[in-house]
This record gives sequence, structure tokens and C-alpha cells, in this order.
Amino acid sequence: MFCRIILLLMFVSMTMVQWADALELIYPEDGTFVVRSDFMIVKGGAEPPLDGLTIEINGLKSGLIDISNPEYKKIFADFLILEPEFEPGKNSISLEGYAQGEVVRKVAGEIYFLKDPYGLPPSGYRPYVMHTPQREALCAPCHNMSPTPQQLQISSADQNPCGSCHKRMLDKKQVHGPAGVFRCTTCHDPNSKPSKYKTSGGNEESCAKCHTDKVASFKTARFVHGPVAVGLCSVCHDSHASDHPAQMHGPINDVCSSCHANVDLNRHVVSGIMRPHPLQGVADPSRPGRELSCSSCHNPHSGASKVFFEEKYAASTMMLCQKCHNK
Repeated sequence: MFCRIILLLMFVSMTMVQWADALELIYPEDGTFVVRSDFMIVKGGAEPPLDGLTIEINGLKSGLIDISNPEYKKIFADFLILEPEFEPGKNSISLEGYAQGEVVRKVAGEIYFLKDPYGLPPSGYRPYVMHTPQREALCAPCHNMSPTPQQLQISSADQNPCGSCHKRMLDKKQVHGPAGVFRCTTCHDPNSKPSKYKTSGGNEESCAKCHTDKVASFKTARFVHGPVAVGLCSVCHDSHASDHPAQMHGPINDVCSSCHANVDLNRHVVSGIMRPHPLQGVADPSRPGRELSCSSCHNPHSGASKVFFEEKYAASTMMLCQKCHNK
């Protein structure tokens, strides 16, 4: 199907929430960028009540989505939540609302799906901010939007207020410790203004709360990798979960080459050697259970040389070879 309706839908009583009688794209909002293609939230408007909707993304239009069933209206009112299929980059979205077989409402918008974790959206797109008073009012009839500090400490995804919407973020092989037990407020401030749950300071400030010894050792090294020097841990690491070790955004070599794009176009480690040296796909003799990668030779955080070799290998490239080639 073009969009499959997921089971997580919102009950909204129109006596609780007053909103304009217009078809509206609640999430993602027109002109915003998002980093996940997991939800699309549409509000149909109350008068006249819609009995169907069509969704068009990048010219591909769905069939009529029937929302006329009285039981549906009783439970979900005029809200519909879908799981979209956004393309990386710009996405044009058009919605049509039907009543008695006729199109009675239309709305269009454009969003940017930032699938590449290393990239930035073009100018003109703003980040989507969910936890504002206006948007939380839409969710409040079904979701606990004003949890107590005690409720925010519950470790179960089914009971923690954050888990009802965000637990799918953790469906990965490697989960960050605080996220795994839903201690979201370790990094997110529930009292921040004007929107709630902003991160507590920048990457470095948030990460250093727990990784104090690591951050201190990185910063005291003779040479410090650029992202580390300016406290941008999230350039390489996902703060919630990932399918890669150390919650990297991708395989190590892919993460490195996202900035060092020309490295693999040169001879690099094989300069002066007739046979090419493997850079991946074979076992790393110095690290049992892992394969060769950029981090086999370079410390990705800091080091004793300009290319971040460890102290004992910093004096000579050939000394580094002895790490694996003990001859």
C-alpha cells in the first residue's frame, strides 16, 4: 500500500480540543525538515465531517482512505495517522478531503526528509518542533502530555509517557544506556521553553554528564579530531540507538568518508607498496572479532599525531605497521 495505517491513532474529542475546520497537515508541517519517515498526522476538520481522504506524495497518489465508519469517528474523530514513504530530500505533499463523494478540502505542503545523518537541509527549512503548547493540546486527550517527574523515570516503554510515541526509535541493535531504560530527562529538559524537552546544552555538555573521563582524555591529547574539539558527538554517534557498534550512524568507514571523501581515491596506507592493503572486509589482527577499518589505525577522537595515531605509534608510520605485522 502507498501508506499503511498504523494502529497508533489518536482519540480526539472536539469538545476538548477546538481547532479550525480545515484540512491540515499536522506532522510533518509544511516548510519543516524531519530525520525520520515514521509518521504523518492529518487533521480533517469537523464541518462538514470528512468521510474520506487521499494523500499524494511526490506525484504518487493513494486511493481513497475511508474514514466514514461511525465507530472510527467515535474513537478517532477527524484525525488520521499514517506511515509515509518519504524520499530523501524534498517531498511535495497534497491532501484532499472528501464528503459525500466530493472534494471539499485541499491542502498542500513541502517537507524535507534528511535521511543522511551527516547532512544539512537547504536554507528555508526549519526543524519540526513537536512539544509546543498548541501541538500538545492536540495529543492530550490520548497521551499524557504533562507527566510527573516520577512518571518520567519509569523504565518500561509501555508505561513511560515518552514510550507511547518514541519507543520505535529504539528498535536497533545498539541502544544508548539512558534511552534503553527511558531516562529521557538525562538529556532532555522537560521544563525548557518555549518548547519542552530540548537537550540540556550542546552535545558535549549532555554527553560529558556521563562520559566525563572520556571527554577529558580526548581534550587533553596533543591533537583532537575536529568534531570532538567543538563538542559535536552526534556527527558520528546516534544518541538513542543504532544498528552499528558505539551507536555510530553507519559502518565506521562510511562515517569517516562522509567527511574525508577523497581518502579512498588515493593510495593512502598503501603508498610505496605494490599490493593494495585492504581497508575493510578482512579480520583486524590487532582487534579480535572486528574487521579492518579506519579506526584500526586512527583514533577517531584524538591522538599523538596529526592523523590521530596512538602515542606508541606516533613517531613513525612503519611503527604502526608492527601493530599487526610483528616481524
